[in-house]
Amino acid sequence: MAFARTIFGDVDPSTLGVVDCHDHLIRVGAGEVYIDGDHQLDSVEKAIEEGGYFAEASKKWSPNGGTVVDMCPINCGRDLNKLAEVTKAVDGLQVIAATGFHREHVYLETQSHWINRYDVDKVAELVIADIREGIDKNDYSGPVVERTPYKAGVIKVGTAYGKITKFERKCMEAAAIAAIETGCPINTHTTYGTCGLEQAEGFLELGVPANQIAIGHIQRNADVYYLEQILKLGVYLEIDGTNRIKYQPDSNRMMELKAFYEDGFADRILLGTDSGKRGYQKAYGATSGVDYNPAVDGPRMVDEGFDREYIEKLLMKNAQEFFTFKKEG
Repeated sequence: MAFARTIFGDVDPSTLGVVDCHDHLIRVGAGEVYIDGDHQLDSVEKAIEEGGYFAEASKKWSPNGGTVVDMCPINCGRDLNKLAEVTKAVDGLQVIAATGFHREHVYLETQSHWINRYDVDKVAELVIADIREGIDKNDYSGPVVERTPYKAGVIKVGTAYGKITKFERKCMEAAAIAAIETGCPINTHTTYGTCGLEQAEGFLELGVPANQIAIGHIQRNADVYYLEQILKLGVYLEIDGTNRIKYQPDSNRMMELKAFYEDGFADRILLGTDSGKRGYQKAYGATSGVDYNPAVDGPRMVDEGFDREYIEKLLMKNAQEFFTFKKEG
C-alpha cells in the first residue's frame, strides 16, 4: 500500500490535504538559534495557534485539512514530543518530521562533530533509524539515544552558498544511502538558490531515483532557464520563501510557476513557506505565516487565471505524490 509517513504513523498520501512542503513549527535551540534568536520556536501554545491558521486555511481546499512538513533536521533543535503535542491539539493538521542534515554553517564548529568522527555508513544508520525506529528524544545531541515513537518521513540535506563543503558532501552521501534503503524522499536546502543543479546531479550520481529528490528554496534564483535545467533531470523543485520582500517580490514566484506550467513541468513543483522565524509567523505577531500557501497564494493564483487543476497540483497533489515512500514498510 502506498503511504506517507507522518509522526503518528503511515497514512494514505491522499489524506495529507494541502501540503506545506517546508516549514517549522517547533525548534528548541541549537546552532540556528545561537546565530539568530528569532529562530527559537519553543512555544507549544504558539505553534498550536500557527498550526491552526494553516489547518483552517487548508480546509477551504481539502476536507482533510493540511500537512506541515517540519524540516528541522538532526541536531538542529528537534523536539518530537512538543511537535506531537501541537499536532494532537489542532483539528485538520498532520505533521511530517525530518531527519537528515542542515548546511555545515549551522553546526557552528564542525571539526569535532560526530558527523566527521563517524564513517558515512554509521551516519546513514542513524538516519535510517530515525525513519524506521523513531526520532531520538535528544536529537542526536549527546551520547544517550532514547527513541520516541515518532518516525521521520523526509530526509533533509543543506549546502552552503555557492559551494558544497566536504562536511555537506558526506551528509549527502549518508542521506543517499538512507533514501535508497528506505524509499524516503529527500528535500533539500539551498542557500540563496545556489548549488541546486549540483545537488540534483550529486544525488542522481549516488543512485537516488529522481522522483525521490526535491531541490528546495530554489526560487531565490529567479532564473527560469536555470531552474528548468534542474527540472529536466526529472527531480522536483520546491518553491517557498513566501512574502520575503527583502529578497524579491512574490510576483517573481508567480512568474516562475506560470513558466513551469507553460513548459510542461506542472507535475514536479512543490510549495512551502519556510516560515521558520518568530518574525515570519502570525502567532508571534507577523502579518503572514505558515498558512500563506492556502490563504494567499491559492486565491492569488485563482485571480491571476491559473488553471484550477494546476493550482490543486501545487497545493496538494504533487506533494502527496512526492512524500509517498518508494518502498514498502
